[in-house]
Amino acid sequence: MKARREAAVMVNKLRIIICSLLCFVLPVLPAAAAEQTPPELQQFLMEQGQQAENRQPFRLTVDYIANITHNLVGHAQLLPNGNLLLCRVGAWQPGLVEVDAQGKEVWVYYGIQANSALRLPNGNTLVADSGAPGAPYVPRVVELTREGKKAWEYTLPSLAQAPRYAERLSNGNTLVVLPFAIQEVTPEKKVVWQYGPGKPGRPGTPGGLVRPWRAHRLANGNTLIVDRGYGGNGRVLEVTPAKQVVWQLAAVPAAASGSQPALREPLDARRLADGTTLVTDKKQDLLFYVDPRGRVLQTKSWADLYKTAAVSDLWFARPADDGSVLIAATMVTGRTRVTGITWE
Repeated sequence: MKARREAAVMVNKLRIIICSLLCFVLPVLPAAAAEQTPPELQQFLMEQGQQAENRQPFRLTVDYIANITHNLVGHAQLLPNGNLLLCRVGAWQPGLVEVDAQGKEVWVYYGIQANSALRLPNGNTLVADSGAPGAPYVPRVVELTREGKKAWEYTLPSLAQAPRYAERLSNGNTLVVLPFAIQEVTPEKKVVWQYGPGKPGRPGTPGGLVRPWRAHRLANGNTLIVDRGYGGNGRVLEVTPAKQVVWQLAAVPAAASGSQPALREPLDARRLADGTTLVTDKKQDLLFYVDPRGRVLQTKSWADLYKTAAVSDLWFARPADDGSVLIAATMVTGRTRVTGITWE
């Protein structure tokens, strides 16, 4: 019994000593850890904290997963009937595919590597065809009928001028995004407006574009251009018919953004009726709400979508008037997932 009491006393003394040491050491650990944390890790932790703040509950309005792994969806359009119009690009059976809500193919047009496709009010489909891999294929913007016949075509001189996007304007002209310029083309194939020199230039040159990706004609007659840029020099800009920049949201390098949300690599943009501009960001999986003065009002994240199905790359993210976003990404399984997201 005496030995047990002595052992118990010794244990209690050890507990007191350990607790005293912990009380002395623990307050010092955070400061020491902060001093030893590499800058790259600090930046990563800060970004994770920002994403956590931006995450809000969302629900899926569309969720299509392709049953093939040999190509990817680079562009998608949600049609009024709920179907999806998809641009499949890759080495095997590239083309345009319309699928219904159950994923069943209801219309196809194979044989082209399309960068974008939009269903027109007349039922035809306007396509920005890259012309890859080359002859006998040519880069062009083509309007296809439901039967797959050519209703209109605007060809480009070489693969270096392959169109990245095209949309039909209310005046009947077509707005075309080229590698270094935005063109407005008449039905007679005459270029009546162009922004950008049409050739590579030094970043920051007035009137220049680094990697234009989207262009949308606004109700006021101006053009909203998404320039993805390279290495963090992307931007979204509004240009008048006289080619004056009247609004701009420029990307900010990660190291310079601090704790405030900042654009990294824009994918698409949409101007709302109240003047707010929605911008999607490829690098951060974020939707930005930006006011007419260029201030970020709020951001919304879809990063939690990847928790159940990790992706290897995001190809497409288009915002809609209601604040929802349609995205297309390749999962690590190799399959493409097209998802419509709306926040609660």
